[in-house]
Amino acid sequence: MYHFHADNGRILTPPTELEPQLKGAFPVFSKLLGHIRFNYVADEIWDGEVSLVFKADGEQLAAVMLGEGAFHVQIAGEDFRIADETLLDTVFETLKSAVSFERRRPLEQRTINPNGCPCGRQCDLCLGSKEYSENGFSEGENFGYMNWVCYHNCIDDIVERFDGVFDCPGCEAIRTSKDCWEDWNGCKYFICLTERGYKNCAECGEYHTCDVFRDCHYPAQCNLGITAEEITKLVIPYAMKERLNTFHLTRETRNV
Repeated sequence: MYHFHADNGRILTPPTELEPQLKGAFPVFSKLLGHIRFNYVADEIWDGEVSLVFKADGEQLAAVMLGEGAFHVQIAGEDFRIADETLLDTVFETLKSAVSFERRRPLEQRTINPNGCPCGRQCDLCLGSKEYSENGFSEGENFGYMNWVCYHNCIDDIVERFDGVFDCPGCEAIRTSKDCWEDWNGCKYFICLTERGYKNCAECGEYHTCDVFRDCHYPAQCNLGITAEEITKLVIPYAMKERLNTFHLTRETRNV
């Protein structure tokens, strides 16, 4: 199993490294991992072998123990053996009932602002934004390190460590500034929306099959062993499909 280490010694592992062990249960593990990351705020304690524990301020939300072709999930004293999706909804409901409201991810992070982030990227969370570089320079510098921790070796293009400042100007600047447009080669999401006449990708509704989203990141893609802060600032901003899904659901609820 391939591992690498963060500066503080944490073991970090691409989730796909677990596939040979979990076999057919790996897609279910991936769904569970993505669900917890997207809906709850917790640090991941990963031993690099079989144990993955989700904790927040000393409180354990859930613990996962890996086996051959299956895994166990422990939540509030209950133990579930997962080999397929049969019990997954029950696990989700148990987790929701057991975890305090304070540990749930705020709705404003899980959905979209249809005007400010029409494609689903939540730029105001991302450490790579120009706003962070201007208002908190150390955060901008930290982007390269945290990006490496979250994405190194778990996407097709291996992410190398970058110790400089990445200052994305944001969608609005790219739209309205000729210089930004040329420097950033436009934005494929904005170009698509403009050509098709939609205000946002949720209005189009084809983002699960659209070619523009083919390289979209998803919450379970990133390395095991990352912190709640890293997930919030480097994973959630790019969980575009999940956040567009949430926008759809909340919009439907408001229309009922």
